[in-house]
Amino acid sequence: MAGLNRTRPGDVHAVVVGLENYPRASEMSLPGAAGNAVRFARWLRDGGVPQQNITLLLSALDESLPGITADTEAAGLSWRDTRTAEDIRDVFVHELATLSGGILYVYWGGHGALGRGGTGPLLFTPDACGVDLRCFRFEEMRSFLTRDDLSGLTQQVMFVDACAAFEEQYGLEHGTVPVPFPERSRREVDQFLLYAARDGQEAEQDDADSTGVFSRTVLDWLEANAPDLRPDLPALELDVRTWFEEQYRTTGTLQTPVAYRYRALDGTRDFGTTYARADHAALLEVTGTLDTEFGHDEGLFLKYAGRVAKTCGLAPSAAKDPVQWFARALLHTPRTMATFVETLVADKATGTAQNFLKLALVHGTPGLLSVEEHTDLKNLLVQVPGLSPAMVNRLTRAATSAVGVQVTGDKALSLTQLMKHIERLEEFPGGRLPGTNGFRVPAVVAFTQYLALHTDLAGVSPALRMKLGHWADRVAGRLFVAPGELSRVREQAEKWDEGLEGARASGPSGRIVVQIHPGDTEDSYTCVVWTDPGTGELSRYGHTDNGVLLGSARAVQLIDKAARSLTTADGAVPVVEIVMQQDDLPALAVHAWDGAPGDVPVLLGVEQQIALRCAPMASTDKEDRRRDLLRRRWAGRALGRVVYLDESHAADDPRASRAYGTLRADPEAARVVVCSGRRAGSALVRVALASGYPVILWDSEDSHGLVPEDFAPLQPEGDLDGLPARVQTYWAQTQADGPQHPLRPALLLEDPDRPLPPVLSLTRSSVAEEEASHP
Repeated sequence: MAGLNRTRPGDVHAVVVGLENYPRASEMSLPGAAGNAVRFARWLRDGGVPQQNITLLLSALDESLPGITADTEAAGLSWRDTRTAEDIRDVFVHELATLSGGILYVYWGGHGALGRGGTGPLLFTPDACGVDLRCFRFEEMRSFLTRDDLSGLTQQVMFVDACAAFEEQYGLEHGTVPVPFPERSRREVDQFLLYAARDGQEAEQDDADSTGVFSRTVLDWLEANAPDLRPDLPALELDVRTWFEEQYRTTGTLQTPVAYRYRALDGTRDFGTTYARADHAALLEVTGTLDTEFGHDEGLFLKYAGRVAKTCGLAPSAAKDPVQWFARALLHTPRTMATFVETLVADKATGTAQNFLKLALVHGTPGLLSVEEHTDLKNLLVQVPGLSPAMVNRLTRAATSAVGVQVTGDKALSLTQLMKHIERLEEFPGGRLPGTNGFRVPAVVAFTQYLALHTDLAGVSPALRMKLGHWADRVAGRLFVAPGELSRVREQAEKWDEGLEGARASGPSGRIVVQIHPGDTEDSYTCVVWTDPGTGELSRYGHTDNGVLLGSARAVQLIDKAARSLTTADGAVPVVEIVMQQDDLPALAVHAWDGAPGDVPVLLGVEQQIALRCAPMASTDKEDRRRDLLRRRWAGRALGRVVYLDESHAADDPRASRAYGTLRADPEAARVVVCSGRRAGSALVRVALASGYPVILWDSEDSHGLVPEDFAPLQPEGDLDGLPARVQTYWAQTQADGPQHPLRPALLLEDPDRPLPPVLSLTRSSVAEEEASHP
């Protein structure tokens, strides 16, 4: 989104927030935040945006009120006194849904922090105080703005003037209290965000002028360069960042505005163009670290620079400032930073190596592997027999969380193609492991260990497997991977391979996957059927009913036709994997769908073996967390441990805390049985899903008084591969002798190594915490 489409001012909408008064915490007062918000709204009004299109939310200090009143009256603006998180949330959740237009601006000025555990920036609400630090997760708010019930507003520009310093930095006695936004299905939306500070930094305040420095700089630029409301966003980003870099040229970087661009459906986030092209703030950090580490010994610095330059094939430098030259090479020349860190580790300069490794991870220097590590891996992989795209994708999904990294085609990969895949995996370094001083195993290292331990690769000799293991040990050591993490990954790889062996020994190799989305009228559903005859690649089933609105009877007929197309010569049919959104899983009793109403019954649960699966959640953070838990529990599925939940786990407990505690008490359990009817069971199933349990059994009818013995015929602790067949048999028995078979069982069986089809725009996400309409 280099610039904005030419849009009439009447098609522009804005939510403008300025929080300078925190009534419950006077120490948090931020003079000028409300005035900056008014100034931003005035820029919009001067460009012709109607007053009613601008929602101006202010929490103003008493001393600011005269000036704000005068400024808003002069600009023809109205504003709302904003006291609580709900005052702001209602605008985003309910009022935006009533609007239509082309462009949405969001401006936010107030206090913020960087949340723990990778949750991203937090924006404190005006009712925050020391014992109740209410806030919004900005990433959650941003994602919510991509919801599919908004009319237009497909270009969104956001400016946030708030600190991004670490939450721990403030020495808070009480944890933050995030106020959630609903999860909704998403659509394609262009978003541009300019945030005042990089992670870990504070946003500077000019107390003398009572203004945020970032807001003043942005507003000065907008008023001078974009009176027509069509700012050149890359130019804005570059000019703002350059201004800050010039201010800190002598003092060192204190604040670095960062720009991001997003595409909603796939969660893609890109740094701004200037960040990738020439990040001068990063250059300052690297040169500063070089001066700190080697300023006392120029000869030592030149020795290291020469060794690394020779290894990386850098041309000899004639630069007047060799530190600047070397810093640029570390930041921009592939594998130079990794090779430098490798050299420092080899010389046992551990502290210096760790400092530069942190810089590499923060700034995303190209090439996680050093020149030698990359070359050695290439020499090992040339000995691996040709890998099919399906095999490479299967190994990647099992070993990593590298979303979207896959290969295509129907021929074995060449070494060049395989190394390109390796280089894409290098973009996922793993990050720091919480509670330790070490890091997680990077995706590229995990991939090589799954490759080495996969018994399907008969051409991989024991000697080659051993060499791949030694290579991984060396790289993990150089990257300061936390002790025991590499062993844990290898154990997971072995369990995964054992699970594949069991799967190969039973059942057909083909797949049928069905995405189901309820329509707006009773008994109407969109069913999208995907099949895989055994190649490892899903493709849409060719039928006129596929992907259109159907009743349940025609949906059963469509699924039956697709299943019969994959029936093997001995009559074996794949398990039908039915993908639904989280809230639809306990609500839709698809097993009871009848394909021949009024005739001899053709129940889907009797005709087919069914494994329900949960569609990806709209919140990337929540989905990543669920998938991580899912993989860990799936590794222990062979243990056969079953956790039983009943109505007591949900009674008088809106947050299902008892269920949550019970589920998390056994970190290795993979199976849950919900002994409850649909009403209480829905909440319990959602908690089990969020806790990463890959096997969940429940009753799809609204029955009560169930006990674990009722589920005994299904043998929930037994052979997992045979569980869908046992559920199918039980459904047949419910028709033969209903009173003796009180359950109408539903089974979620979530194998994280079996990929799902692409997320469709028609699917929606959980909205359990938000009513569909606003009174």
